[in-house]
Amino acid sequence: MKQHVTVGERLGTALGWAAAPAFALVSRLRRARTFHPRGDVFHADVTALPGGGALGAALAGPCLVRLSGALWKSRWEHLDVLGCALRLRRQGDASAEPDPDDQDLLFATILRPWTMGLAPFTTDASDYLRNRYYAVSPFDVPGFGRAFLRLRPEAPRGAAGRTRSERLDAAVAQQGALFTLEVRRRWRWGWVPVARVELRERADVNQEALAFSPFRDGRGIVPRGLVHALRRGVYPSSQRARPRR
Repeated sequence: MKQHVTVGERLGTALGWAAAPAFALVSRLRRARTFHPRGDVFHADVTALPGGGALGAALAGPCLVRLSGALWKSRWEHLDVLGCALRLRRQGDASAEPDPDDQDLLFATILRPWTMGLAPFTTDASDYLRNRYYAVSPFDVPGFGRAFLRLRPEAPRGAAGRTRSERLDAAVAQQGALFTLEVRRRWRWGWVPVARVELRERADVNQEALAFSPFRDGRGIVPRGLVHALRRGVYPSSQRARPRR
């Protein structure tokens, strides 16, 4: 069924395409993503949780997970925003090319758009598992209507290691790299856990060719609102400007 496009979404789309050349230029000069230039990619399994209903069952299966810092291309792990991108798949291969029914979900340590300026100060950039990740803007979610999504680590203490990548590898080896995917209906209190994401092993994938999109909605989770609409122009322009080594 065709979605009704709001005035805010039309405005966001226009602003996104207006800003697209600037993002493409930054990606070309940086020779990497404008944001989240370096990341750690893993194979993961998604399992439905009791109470997750039809949505949890629909999300279950193999998944590709990319965790990254947003700002720094170096290994500086301070004053940063962390991101977590999921690609829910039917088959667990490590190809960077998406399948038609894949679903991409993008999260960051930003509660809402107006808290973006505070996020580098509220994020523990030294450990992926010490933060909660939010999808920032709403979605139309099957069984929930207009709703928000977040990822909550189940073992927030983390593991030993000198860098966040090493700590994440240690947590994966201990079977402790677990996240709960939760949904909250708009204008409602309380998050509903629907699925668990467990990182299994590193994925050998061409990260430059790996391009996530919030509009890849193969499981029926559709991004809505002005902020998501901004990405319609910004994302593809930035991705085309990146090197595809």
